[in-house]
Amino acid sequence: PFNRATQARRQPGSTFKLVTASAAIEEGVISPNDPVDVSEGLIRFKGRVVHDDHRYGVLTFGDVIVKSSNVGAIKVGLKLGPDRLGAYVSRFGFGRQLSAEFPGESPGIVWNPSKLNDSALASVSMGYQVGVTPLQMVTATAAVANGGRLMKPHVVRAIVRDGVRTASEPVEVRRVISPRTASELTTIMEEVVTRGTGRTFVEVDGFTVAGKTGTAQKLVNGAYSHS
Repeated sequence: PFNRATQARRQPGSTFKLVTASAAIEEGVISPNDPVDVSEGLIRFKGRVVHDDHRYGVLTFGDVIVKSSNVGAIKVGLKLGPDRLGAYVSRFGFGRQLSAEFPGESPGIVWNPSKLNDSALASVSMGYQVGVTPLQMVTATAAVANGGRLMKPHVVRAIVRDGVRTASEPVEVRRVISPRTASELTTIMEEVVTRGTGRTFVEVDGFTVAGKTGTAQKLVNGAYSHS
């Protein structure tokens, strides 16, 4: 049977901005409190214009993520460049299978960085022109929560054989970002929930919640739907 969690590929939309932000902060391209001018509300490429949903002025980079500014994410993605952003996409586990525990797992769809022009890089920076599975996206997000360590996903808690229970121990695949970058990004993700795009969705009384909202357009007959 088809397993949507491990086989369904989707464009992740703005949830993927976590990868762009992780790469930018880790590489020293920008810091959370640095300003990003998104006052025009749009950014132009040859034959294409990308808009923000709302008009802002000058945002800190942290608020670019909190308010999910497409223009801000694109500007930072362009500073990163395709090779560095591509390296972090790979580090976070996109474009490959994550675990042998999931037969038929899709590796998703990523790109050859050398093939990306500025318009394509802009799309990837905000979560388009890349296909990921839900398992890949949640594993990447969990790496931030785990202090920058990407853990191998698994579903077996323990194996019991002849009355002996052997627990399935966590397995670290690699470190993708430093603990400091993970901490800074977690703070930003908490603000997404308390005062950003996620405040009406996942704020839970009595708990500190971190997250990132995201939307993406559906493909209908080979074109993006506006519904």
